[in-house]
Amino acid sequence: MTFQNLIQQIDSGNFAPLYYLHGVEGYFIDKVVAKLEEKVLSPSEAAFNKEVYYGSETQLAKVLNACQSFPVMANRRLILVKEAQQVSKKEWDRLSSYLKAPIPTSTLVIAFKGRNAGLPKAIAAGKHPSVVEYHAKKLYENDIQKWVSTLLQEKGVESEPGIPAILTSNLGTNISLIDNELDKMLIYLKATNQQVLRKDFVFEMINVDKEFNVFELIQALSIKNRYRAHMIIDRLTQNTKINPPVLTLSALFRFFDNLALVHSHKLRDPNSIKHQLKVNYYAARDYSAAKEKYSLGQTYRNIRLIQEADQALKGIVSTQMGERHLLKTLVWELVR
Repeated sequence: MTFQNLIQQIDSGNFAPLYYLHGVEGYFIDKVVAKLEEKVLSPSEAAFNKEVYYGSETQLAKVLNACQSFPVMANRRLILVKEAQQVSKKEWDRLSSYLKAPIPTSTLVIAFKGRNAGLPKAIAAGKHPSVVEYHAKKLYENDIQKWVSTLLQEKGVESEPGIPAILTSNLGTNISLIDNELDKMLIYLKATNQQVLRKDFVFEMINVDKEFNVFELIQALSIKNRYRAHMIIDRLTQNTKINPPVLTLSALFRFFDNLALVHSHKLRDPNSIKHQLKVNYYAARDYSAAKEKYSLGQTYRNIRLIQEADQALKGIVSTQMGERHLLKTLVWELVR
């Protein structure tokens, strides 16, 4: 089941007796849990019918007792087990029998962030007809950009092209961070009666210089504009708290990794690149330009250089260079 389908199902009031939420993208698991807390019970009903358990402190004998209790002045009870990945396998075994036949007047929500090792087979397999299973898979940059576009559409916000790419290039793939920043922007837009989310405004809100940022650095590298690339990396590295080197390296790696795919699939025009890599047209245009500037061998070399810089940055290999010197040297090598 997809995230959107699950949210729609909950909004419609169609509640299951058992929800098994699992996966590495905790943001979506938290969103589903919040939606269930909002919709299953009214505030007055929740006072007597909602119970929340957390992680390693959870005693599943108490969870079982809560599930088997009758609702008080409500149609159902809501029992939440949050951070369920911290519950021991021995504890889960206490709940095995109940999971085979959950009570219809209780809604048990198991929010398990990570892999499902340790859970009873009956629920881990997601085979029982009463189980609603949602797997929050890790999202990559292209997926997150689609998610941002969909989120803006759902909120009824018109935006200039390229904004999802700007957000992922400068904020990384932290979905919670991107969502929080978008909320701030939309609050400001509403307060100032603005109808369009513009690039300049986005750069300003995420505290990024619109002329000197990772997004612009990649565009300069794509056409081997050495002067502009060096100017941008010089500005970026003047304040590594605002522009964390790890995000810069991550964006550079994704760019050249995707460029390797462009070469291997023998893609030429921006439209074919856009559809194959599932990126926006502006990013596809950068890849198309970069393909003419970097051979496949040079692309692989650059990937290796970025990986070496990442290892030096993390202290895996020793270096005498500081963060700023390391990144400036890397950009110098990338455009050789």
